[in-house]
Amino acid sequence: MILYILRTYFIVIFSLIVTGLLAQKPKVQNDPAHDDKPIHFGFSLGLNTMDYTIRQSQYAKDHSIYAEIADLQPGFHVHAISNLRLAEYLDLRFLPGISFGDRLLHYVDENGDLLFDDGKPYKTESSYLEFPLLLKYKAKRVNNLSPFIISGINTRVDLAAKKEYDARDQLIMIKPLDFYYEIGIGFDFYLVYFKFSTEIKYSAGLRNIFSPTDFNGGLPPNEIAPFSDAIDKIYSSLVMISFHFE
Repeated sequence: MILYILRTYFIVIFSLIVTGLLAQKPKVQNDPAHDDKPIHFGFSLGLNTMDYTIRQSQYAKDHSIYAEIADLQPGFHVHAISNLRLAEYLDLRFLPGISFGDRLLHYVDENGDLLFDDGKPYKTESSYLEFPLLLKYKAKRVNNLSPFIISGINTRVDLAAKKEYDARDQLIMIKPLDFYYEIGIGFDFYLVYFKFSTEIKYSAGLRNIFSPTDFNGGLPPNEIAPFSDAIDKIYSSLVMISFHFE
C-alpha cells in the first residue's frame, strides 16, 4: 500500500514539475542568492503513514494464524532543518525531530476471518525521536522553481516502545532502536522572503524490531500464546509528506 502511494505521488509530482518547467517564461527571481548561503536553517511540518512488513513464523503457517496491517493511519511530524551547501547543486541536510503515528493490526485465518479479541484491531503506537542525515541534489533553478531528489539514512528511537507485559496492551513488543534508508523527491518554491518546499519520502527500516514478549520466564497465557508465536520478524516503514520553510 505504501509503495502504491509513493509511486502515484512520484508520477503526479513529476508530471507537474515537467509541465511547470515547460510552461515557464523568464521572470524576476525571488531571493536569487538563497542557495549561495553556506548554511541556512528552517523548520518542517508534515503528515505520515506508518507500516509494518511482517514475516510470519512457521507456527503461523502451520496453524493458519496470520498478522497483517488492517489500515494505514495518518500521523504527523515536526523537524528542525540545518542545511549545508556542499556544491552548486548538492546540499547536506540534518533534520532532527519527532514523529507520531500508529499501526492497526488484524489477526486472520486462512479464510480471512478475524481472530483475537472479537476481531478488534491491535494498535501499536510509535513516537519517534529521529535524526535523518540526507543528501539533496537539486536541478538547475528555473525562475522560482527547482525540483530535487534526496537520499540518506535515519536513526529512530521509539519512545513508545513497550517494555512491560500486559496481555492486551503488550501483545507485540517492539525494539526501540532502528536504522532506516530514505529516498524521496520534491520541489522548491522561492518566495519573496523564504523558500517553501514540499517533498515525499519513503523510509524503510533495516532491523528486525520484533521482540518476543517476556513473560517473566514463564509461558504466555493460553489465549495469548498463538498470537505471540505467529510473528517471526517485523520491519518498519514510513511514507512522509513534508512542508519545509527555509
